[in-house]
Amino acid sequence: MRVTIRQSLHPFISDKAQQLGINDHAEVVNFLLLQILQNSMLSQVQATGSQDTQ
Repeated sequence: MRVTIRQSLHPFISDKAQQLGINDHAEVVNFLLLQILQNSMLSQVQATGSQDTQ
């Protein structure tokens, strides 16, 4: 898959790469996508759990 990163996001991706100690910006994008998926699944589990207690 090929992803194009908008010019305005380049500084963010570069900063995140430096924070993570990663030189490959594609790996930073993969990391961020995994974080989004993880947070999404966590939100779904929490929403389901709150429905179970009602």
